[in-house]
Amino acid sequence: MAETLHQPSYAVRPGVSFPDWTAVTSPTTREVLLAIFEALNVEKTFRAYSPAEDRMRIAVLHLYAEQGRAPTFDELAKRAGVSESAVRPILESLKARDLVVLDANGERLVGAYLFTDRDTDHRVRLGDQTVNAMCAIDALGAGDMYGRDVEIHSRCRSCAAPIKLTTSNQGRALACVEPATTVVWSGIRRTDDCAANSLCTIIAFFCDDSHLEAWRRKHHPESSGFRLSVDEALEAGRAIFAPSLASAGATP
Repeated sequence: MAETLHQPSYAVRPGVSFPDWTAVTSPTTREVLLAIFEALNVEKTFRAYSPAEDRMRIAVLHLYAEQGRAPTFDELAKRAGVSESAVRPILESLKARDLVVLDANGERLVGAYLFTDRDTDHRVRLGDQTVNAMCAIDALGAGDMYGRDVEIHSRCRSCAAPIKLTTSNQGRALACVEPATTVVWSGIRRTDDCAANSLCTIIAFFCDDSHLEAWRRKHHPESSGFRLSVDEALEAGRAIFAPSLASAGATP
């Protein structure tokens, strides 16, 4: 009998756990998630995660989608219903968990997984706003997180050819992938407490397998990682990000 491997699960809020293992059907996706969680030290991310941190993170993610950019501290204070002086320590705590990214001086929010104010290869259209996703898996997870369909414009990391993806069923399925041969490389790299500057930089779309292999031979011949179909990468994105804004009882 095959060994049943441990599937870690962490409380995000009452009735909601991270990740959403119900989104995962592919054994490869499961392996990818376990490798990513080890690289992230995900236990530290959610150990003693507080309601105040959760409320602030929810405010950040909603404002990001509404404005197409990172919210300011005063905007967060209004949305979260706290004083502006209370915003900074909560954001610093979220930064220590690697759930948000602050500028070098800690004066400004510049990213919140899954979005960044930095230009990337991955542009996600959310209603009237377009935002930069940190990586290919992040881009694919946006739809299910917000419960809406998205349009993703990216590029092959090898040849820079355009790649377009759209979702259906409120971000839970793929409607269109152009080109149809598109694949995802999920590289695995220790994060050093900031996945945005490490792990996320080697999770990308490729227009086909031959371009993925050519890129790997040239740039990362010895690095570990996983080749994913776009469906498998969508499962990973959903599992990681669907719990972020889910209501109590929405995930197991």
